[in-house]
Amino acid sequence: MARAPVLYTGGPGFESRLRLFSLPRGVGVRYRRGVFPRHQTRIRRLFTPTVKAALAVGAALACTSLASAASTAVPADATAGRAVVVIQGGGAPHPYSTPWSACTGGRPQFVQALVDAGLPVFTAPGYSNTAVSTSGEEGCPPQPPTAVQWNTSAYPDQAGQAVLGFLGWLNATYGYRTFDVVGYSYGGIVARATVGALKRWPAAGTMAPGFSYGQVAVDAGVAIPSIITLNSPHFGSPTYDIAFDPAAFTRPVLKAWGREFADAGAGLRFFQTTEGAGAIQVLSTTGHAKRSAKSWDAMQAGVLNGVDLTLIAGDYCGQVCAPRGPSGRSATRKGLRTDGTVPVYSQLMQACPSPCPSPPQSVFIPSGLLPKGVVRKVFPTVHSSYDAKRLKLAKSLSVASNPSAINYLVNAEVSRWQAAGVPLLTP
Repeated sequence: MARAPVLYTGGPGFESRLRLFSLPRGVGVRYRRGVFPRHQTRIRRLFTPTVKAALAVGAALACTSLASAASTAVPADATAGRAVVVIQGGGAPHPYSTPWSACTGGRPQFVQALVDAGLPVFTAPGYSNTAVSTSGEEGCPPQPPTAVQWNTSAYPDQAGQAVLGFLGWLNATYGYRTFDVVGYSYGGIVARATVGALKRWPAAGTMAPGFSYGQVAVDAGVAIPSIITLNSPHFGSPTYDIAFDPAAFTRPVLKAWGREFADAGAGLRFFQTTEGAGAIQVLSTTGHAKRSAKSWDAMQAGVLNGVDLTLIAGDYCGQVCAPRGPSGRSATRKGLRTDGTVPVYSQLMQACPSPCPSPPQSVFIPSGLLPKGVVRKVFPTVHSSYDAKRLKLAKSLSVASNPSAINYLVNAEVSRWQAAGVPLLTP
């Protein structure tokens, strides 16, 4: 019986070469690491005829698939190599979509609006601790390599590194080099971390040789000139305090913020324990309340310099987020403006209003955390469709489905492109 061929792996470009081949089940390849010349991937043994034939068939099928995809793809040159990338929320899976292809169920409403406006929009694929990116979806386009999919429960730095790899993959696959990033909820924090991963990529010679789409992004000169975040918990939220430590925080949050807000925290706690949704330590207010050189905020000082930052927030809820009066809107206390899950001050990266409820009791904003010229805009929205349903409100009050918030988002992106002289796609 012929032995499977031995492949020497690890040289730059190895993954991009190997991904064209698809071996039938039962055909094995043994891998062995070894010393190899730079920029080279060496095959030590000759392929057996059987494996050669299998590779030829797999390569032909893969090339046919790639040719089919290329026939429908929008060339990057059509928009001067510029695209929009959307990073969705944490804890749940999110499928990859392109300007020309999405799952049968369609794109989120705000993403579809960006596409309809003539922007080439890609959604960053994300998997959860319990589900792949396409879980619950049908008819999705082929998903990018798992190495460039982000774990939606990961710490921001690790998630940002994966999204940077996704940008490198888009560059290698389609030629895009400039990316305007839109982040919803936790995706807004990951967007900031992606800029950090790009600006703080390890210096040449400090890492052992190996293929990395993050390195592809760096070598290609990928740029992220702008970030827009939607209802993102930049400075955490008392609801995440409950998810982090319900015994310590449920009563204080209930007293300071009201029952509906505390109920949101209980829902997040359930989501964390059943689905493994993580990064709660970053989203708890305790990590943003006091000066600490080791806090994630402190580590981000200077990262966003030179980036156009727009922060969109929702403030539908006051202390009690339930329909009140003929308008259907709740009574609102200015100091406790929230979107049902996240306080407005956190979404807008501002100091906690005085007197600051406890938790958080205080918010520390490190010097250099914010770039110059931050744009802030508030709409009467709730955090998510889950909050809208939980509070028995119309789905259109969710920021991702709210016409006013979506219109502002689309106009902000389109205006930026027009000001830069970048052409939009025509229907």
